[in-house]
Amino acid sequence: MEADSILSGDFSERRWVDQISKNFDDDDSNMMDIPVCVFSVPKSTSHFKPEAYVPLAIALGPYHHFDTHLYRMERYKVAVVKALLNLDQVLSFESLVINRLKVMELMIRACYHKYMNLDGDTLAWIIAIDGLFLLGVFRQYRDIAPLMPRKLINNGVLYRDIIVLENQIPLHFLTEIQKVLGLSSTGNDHNGKHELFSMLREFCEVHSPLKLGRDSNHSVETGYLHLLDLMYHLIVNNQLPTEPPHEVVPRKGKDDVMKRLDKEENLTENKEKLPEMGLGLGLGKKADRPTEIRKNIHWEKISNLVGLKIRKQANEEDDNPHVKEIELTSVSSLRKYGHISFSLTAGGIRDIKFEESKATLYLPVITLDIYSEVVLRNLIAYEVATSNSTLELAQYVDLMCGIVDTEEDVKLLRGNGIIKGNLNDKEIADLFNGMNKYNAYISSNKIIEQLNDFYKNRPMIKAWRFIKKDLLCSQKVATAVMTILLLLLMSLYSFCEVYGCSKLFHS
Repeated sequence: MEADSILSGDFSERRWVDQISKNFDDDDSNMMDIPVCVFSVPKSTSHFKPEAYVPLAIALGPYHHFDTHLYRMERYKVAVVKALLNLDQVLSFESLVINRLKVMELMIRACYHKYMNLDGDTLAWIIAIDGLFLLGVFRQYRDIAPLMPRKLINNGVLYRDIIVLENQIPLHFLTEIQKVLGLSSTGNDHNGKHELFSMLREFCEVHSPLKLGRDSNHSVETGYLHLLDLMYHLIVNNQLPTEPPHEVVPRKGKDDVMKRLDKEENLTENKEKLPEMGLGLGLGKKADRPTEIRKNIHWEKISNLVGLKIRKQANEEDDNPHVKEIELTSVSSLRKYGHISFSLTAGGIRDIKFEESKATLYLPVITLDIYSEVVLRNLIAYEVATSNSTLELAQYVDLMCGIVDTEEDVKLLRGNGIIKGNLNDKEIADLFNGMNKYNAYISSNKIIEQLNDFYKNRPMIKAWRFIKKDLLCSQKVATAVMTILLLLLMSLYSFCEVYGCSKLFHS
């Protein structure tokens, strides 16, 4: 390929033609409506912490499958997969699983945001091996743990990599693999989905920094897209029952989607039945989803949220991104000068409130461990990429970043039971200071506005602001007066040096 070619070095022209031809031959316009649910994070977003958005040890899915530093773990994944299957399943693996996934090739590609320069066979094998490995981690962890390196298990890198946004595998393909191999302990497809959901929820409960809510639709009817999507919605939907129902933005045409997914049993015979949306665990008809997938992703929003403020000039990105502070006083200042208390709410981020009558800010508990920042960053990136409603989790992180500045702030919140975890005070302060504290795309945060208004109107703060302003004006006047006096004294000194001041003052 010539040096000035418009094609990148790893781009296959023949494969591109083959895929376009296949799209024309299939004549399935509904494929355009399948949502992207596994997003690739651009470099501008990962500028401040690139390692937070990529796997460190194990690649799941096509994005990082062939990364050289990750591919050495492939033999461990294959060992786990073979341990899950009996001899008959191993011998018929290609006819049972691979051929089924090859039929679903267009559907798999539609779920991923990034173009994948892979043929259908390769893509099917990747989803099959990585999907089965993931099922093994969820279903039979104790049995497969001895097959993997001890360091991978002991320091939690495996769990950290499973949560990364670019490492997600759509749950629809996991349930499809589980079904064709008959891995459900109950032998029933519907019960198998419930069983898988229970294991996924248990994983989320262990590794989520925030408490999870109860799924009102009993898991499978909700249609979660992948593990990170499940964790996100269980966090956001955690709300005290005494509160009025929170208004959510439903996915467009979700009922129609669920009906199509119910019929999507054999893509070979009925390719026109490919689903429009909802590739999650369940195939039910009800939906309680606070987000709607965007086909056009505004990655600059993610950049602003997770530590990057991009300034553009002449249609080019700024090479010096920076973090911009929000106008909010720290916990220690709010308590010392504003006499504001901090108390724990039993609910989630929707139950955050500030009661002026009690001068108390109610916050949910957050548990921060070694990989909590990775979880938060990937959750926010996913929220911004998929949501067209209020960015609730981003607003919460925005608030925490604003009020936590020093170790003293962390100590105060930890003393009230709001912050927990194994990280020390300095590490937690650095975590919140390292994330962005301002995003123009987030609608106004009412809690931040209430705190600022209450704090600024406290008598002590109003008096201090008045004195500071008055002293500033007085300082300018005093500076001018002192300058004039100094000039006069210098003039007098010069006069005395020439004419003698003793004669002038009769001394």
